[in-house]
Amino acid sequence: MLLAIESSCDEAAVAIVAEGWRVLAEVHASFADDLAAWGGVVPEIAARGHIACFPGLVDRALQAARVELPAIRAVAVTAWPGLIGSLLAGVTVAKAIALRRDLPLIAVDHIAAHLAAVHLGQPQVPYPFVGLVASGGHSHYYLARAPGELELLGGTIDDAAGEAFDKAAQILGLPYPGGPRIDQLAEQGDPRALSLPRPLIDSGDYRLSFAGLKTALLYQARGPLGQGPLRWDAQGIADACASFRAAVVEVLVRKLALAAERHRVRTIAVGGGVACNRALRSALQQLAAERHWRLLLPEPQHCSDNAAMVGALGWFLWQRGCWAAADLAPLPTGAAGPRRAGSGRSGTHDAGCGTAAR
Repeated sequence: MLLAIESSCDEAAVAIVAEGWRVLAEVHASFADDLAAWGGVVPEIAARGHIACFPGLVDRALQAARVELPAIRAVAVTAWPGLIGSLLAGVTVAKAIALRRDLPLIAVDHIAAHLAAVHLGQPQVPYPFVGLVASGGHSHYYLARAPGELELLGGTIDDAAGEAFDKAAQILGLPYPGGPRIDQLAEQGDPRALSLPRPLIDSGDYRLSFAGLKTALLYQARGPLGQGPLRWDAQGIADACASFRAAVVEVLVRKLALAAERHRVRTIAVGGGVACNRALRSALQQLAAERHWRLLLPEPQHCSDNAAMVGALGWFLWQRGCWAAADLAPLPTGAAGPRRAGSGRSGTHDAGCGTAAR
């Protein structure tokens, strides 16, 4: 069994995972209510929340799994990317447990872990596959050759999909977090009500751009300068949510299909918080059925930030001998993403086995 810890942003989570796919226990604490008044994540508030709750979360996870700490054989922790204060809290807890019990310490890349979430509940996962990680901070496509072995194909050049949903919610006067609220209201709206662009949809590559889509919504909602009062009633807002969601989903799915076709794979996967979006899940299921592809789609609780996905990837890295040293230091930028340390180019990366983890 492996103890896994996630603390990259505003969710503190602990899980116990066996064999890379069996989740024996998972617990979490969210600071969304504390952050709602600020309209988004405040790094200092998030970090303090992690520090306060982690000792209790570890105890709760052990109790839920009905095991004691001596039964744990390794500790995996999100080491990058993320908010540095939040990461420090989780990494410190993981190092303390690993050093005290003389256990292997496994450093996990948060982005790669989102795609490794497809292993949860699945004893066999086919490789290679093309995967999309879509969240509040990331929207990128990867060719996955093995757990954590990812080749970056392309992604957003400005806002991530989740960030675009949150900003659209602000434009429409909706509370934080905006993505789930837009998804909820969109179910009551008409996706054809607004004429919104699909940026870069026919670019022939894997670039994504949502800043212009957000601006188009702003001008329609609040006038040509984007500074007027909101023009719509409740039904108008629902229509706007449906139209905005439809635009984002169409672009994400079109590019994923393009990547799968070009790399001649018959399996596609999506991870990250935006993978909870009902329209996206439905569109992916339709695409897979039409093309006779296999769709790897984690359960919603394993799409948003969670420790079980860290345990899934951590288990495979542990088996490969990719252990971190006691001086492991978290990094705000990742190893698998486009801003990874030491490189601005796409390429294959074994997440967790790079020099930063050694």
